[in-house]
Amino acid sequence: MCDREQIVAYVDGELDSAAQAVFERHAETCESCRADLRAHRLLICELDAAMAEPSYKKPPRDFARIIAAHAETDMRGVRTWQEHRQALRLILLLAIASFSLLGVSAGNLMIGNGRALVKNILGLSSFLAKAVYDAAISLAVISKVLSQKFLVETRSVGLLIISLGVALLLLSRLIVSYHRARALE
Repeated sequence: MCDREQIVAYVDGELDSAAQAVFERHAETCESCRADLRAHRLLICELDAAMAEPSYKKPPRDFARIIAAHAETDMRGVRTWQEHRQALRLILLLAIASFSLLGVSAGNLMIGNGRALVKNILGLSSFLAKAVYDAAISLAVISKVLSQKFLVETRSVGLLIISLGVALLLLSRLIVSYHRARALE
């Protein structure tokens, strides 16, 4: 019948008269309950004496904030070295995984942009090569026609050079505008 809660209720006066009588008869025969009863009464007396002392100091105004700050920051003794090492390993593993995923994403982005840049450079160089080729072919055709007409029939070289320059200028502008129109399509 040793019930520790009954000891607390007996000392606090919470038992009815019948339960109090039953507990007192039990405590007369049970040394363990008598010892617990004495210890509990002594604790109550010490608490009363401590609270009644006039030397009780009032805590500082921001006492709760100071205690909370220390409780949040001072974790010494709470964790073991093995837990710290395991946490460090987990953090390193997460960091490596994060950097790997960022690297893959950045690599895909760089490869996509690189391919687009190479495609644009190749398209521009193809355009320029075709323009130069067309200009050379046109120049050859124009010079052949003009040389036959002017040199053979009129024998005038100055007029041939001027008309060849004008023809080249007009032809280059025509080729450039043609390729611009195709590039915009």
